[in-house]
Amino acid sequence: MAAFPSRLITSEMMQAGQKPTLFTGGACNIQTAEGPIRNPGRDPLAVWLDELGLSYFDPQIHPTTHGRDYIWEIDGPREKQAREEAKLRIYEITPTTIAAISMMEIMDDARHGRVAIVWFNEGRTFAPLGLGSRDEFKNNEPLRQKVGETAYSHLLAYINSGRQMRGELAALLADCPHITFVDSLDEVKAAIFSLRHRLR
Repeated sequence: MAAFPSRLITSEMMQAGQKPTLFTGGACNIQTAEGPIRNPGRDPLAVWLDELGLSYFDPQIHPTTHGRDYIWEIDGPREKQAREEAKLRIYEITPTTIAAISMMEIMDDARHGRVAIVWFNEGRTFAPLGLGSRDEFKNNEPLRQKVGETAYSHLLAYINSGRQMRGELAALLADCPHITFVDSLDEVKAAIFSLRHRLR
């Protein structure tokens, strides 16, 4: 099967005047012991958007997709512009990143009446790499002994914060007509179809 041409709009393309139809954001580039990796859902979403012929800006800039890493002076302004000007925003929230800035951006969209899809890609829980979920962490006595009580308490507060932020976001925006919450890629696709009149 022939691959469809990429509809990714880069920062450089935006500087040249192109505008993306969608902003596909969310928490980016998960840090691992081997370096940053991309969040798991955005690349399959990009393939599907390519098939539909819908252009998108993805701020998860990484050598595997963009040929380089994120450069704040170039990509920061274009990311903000794309998020504000796109006809539809999609935010991927995963369990391994706290996603605090993404949640602030979602609240900003709600405040301005911008339409967005919030995709909890297994991200209704928070289980950072190396620490795990709250229950896993609370039972990690070897780590508690290794880091000490103060550091352990701060790490537990970090996990609790990430967990509570997810619940609060969904509760605070439950009645917001501009924000749709979904849990799977299929639900993302269905939501995009339901909002396709906005993409013309």
